[in-house]
Amino acid sequence: MEKYFFEAFKNLDRLGPGSKASTLKAVSVFNKSSEPIKILDVGCGNGIHTILLAKEFPNASIIAIDNSTSFIENLNKTAKDHGVSDRVVGKCISMFEMPFEDHSFDLIWSEGAIYIAGFQNGLRDWNRLLKDDGYLICSEISWLIDHPSKEIYDFWHSDYPQIDTIKNKINQIENSGYSYKSHFVSPITDWTDNYYNPLQNNLNRMLEKYKDNEVAKQAINILQSEINLYHKYYSEYSYVFYVMSVNR
Repeated sequence: MEKYFFEAFKNLDRLGPGSKASTLKAVSVFNKSSEPIKILDVGCGNGIHTILLAKEFPNASIIAIDNSTSFIENLNKTAKDHGVSDRVVGKCISMFEMPFEDHSFDLIWSEGAIYIAGFQNGLRDWNRLLKDDGYLICSEISWLIDHPSKEIYDFWHSDYPQIDTIKNKINQIENSGYSYKSHFVSPITDWTDNYYNPLQNNLNRMLEKYKDNEVAKQAINILQSEINLYHKYYSEYSYVFYVMSVNR
């Protein structure tokens, strides 16, 4: 079934909800300096936002990590094509085995990936990598209301039990050695125009291609169910960008 999931995401610009506008909005809250800085991009995927970071921070050296060799190869090629390969290096490293020294980075960035570690685990484990005045900026799936509908509650708690309200996420930030700075909710278009609509186009093509393949149709149905749930309950959850600094 895995190969059909891979095919569903083939040639998509984004592997999850997001946009240039949201990345730039999150970038704007970080105090830009003319001094050289070091950035760690955790769970960079194909690196679409990594290249944006390189352009927004011309004084930065960026290490971008992902556990997918193909994503890292694509990122390093893209960095070369954009003329930033001297400052952007993609490495195939698991976020659970990061070999970096303590207090190495001015900024840790993670778009739609901290859930892999678990939000509170990521906050705790990544803290040591930041300098004393370092920032962590990440996006995390969060409830937008206190009492979500049962169907979507059950879906997310089965898939990611650490989903929680924005208020509780902020409390987790403050209880994990950070000073909370700000947050904003990703707009609906980050989910629809930039992610689900292109994914839907791929699924439609696959349905025709694999109309007699039950395994392929099972993979397609899993993704289709996720899309349908979002269109039904988009007002109840979203990715939220959280901005915090180290509190030592």
